Amino acid sequence: LVVDEGVIIVGGTNDPIARPADGWMTGGSFLAFRQLEQLVPEFNKYLLDNAPAVDGKSLQDRADLLGARMVGRWKSGAPIDLTPLADDPALGADPQRNNNFDFTHANFSITTDQTHCPFSAHIRKTRPRADLVAPANSIIRSGIPYGSEVSAAEAAANATTNERGLAFVSYQSQLNKGFQFLQNTWANNPGFIFGKNVQPGQDPIIGQNSGAIRSVVGLDPANPTGALSMGQFVVSRGGEYFFSPPISALTGKLAA
Repeated sequence: LVVDEGVIIVGGTNDPIARPADGWMTGGSFLAFRQLEQLVPEFNKYLLDNAPAVDGKSLQDRADLLGARMVGRWKSGAPIDLTPLADDPALGADPQRNNNFDFTHANFSITTDQTHCPFSAHIRKTRPRADLVAPANSIIRSGIPYGSEVSAAEAAANATTNERGLAFVSYQSQLNKGFQFLQNTWANNPGFIFGKNVQPGQDPIIGQNSGAIRSVVGLDPANPTGALSMGQFVVSRGGEYFFSPPISALTGKLAA
């Protein structure tokens, strides 16, 4: 998928909004910031308590499989769409391969197949690839983890006492087509991805349901139409929208 410059950069090629050619914002980008607390001990306990039944795999391996299906990637970064049942660290470390997939597979229907990747997986809900080609709803995103590692006491109690999480940022030329759209129209929407044989449910990682229990489908590879109920493992602690100006504005218009 090739994304036009104007989807990310204000005034760039094919920016959907007509802007003054000499405007000081040209070359900048709107920035969405969120501080996302991650309830790691609670998440780990949920994986163990709800690990799918897979012959020949230990409880921890099955818990790791559930976590990978919720995220769409193994801990190494390897996409489950390419390695559905076991992690492949070499694939995860290879930037030429670990993003080279689109959820299509020979002899499998993209409207029914969840053996490779659930429709509800985080990376599929927020970047649907062949499910829905939507370059106008693209972002550039990054994040910095904060907080300490899970302590032995937290792990034993399955409860967070020391806050940790991700300081998340995304860039886009329109907030309502970028971050806001991905969160509200895709991640929070139990009906998205559209056109499937089942309703996928909300994004199990960042999907929000006003604090209520969420229902997510397709996480058990042996029961792709079954649903799991879960609480919130990622909690927004606040954030803000900003404009990141171009260098030309910092040295020119804004420096005056």
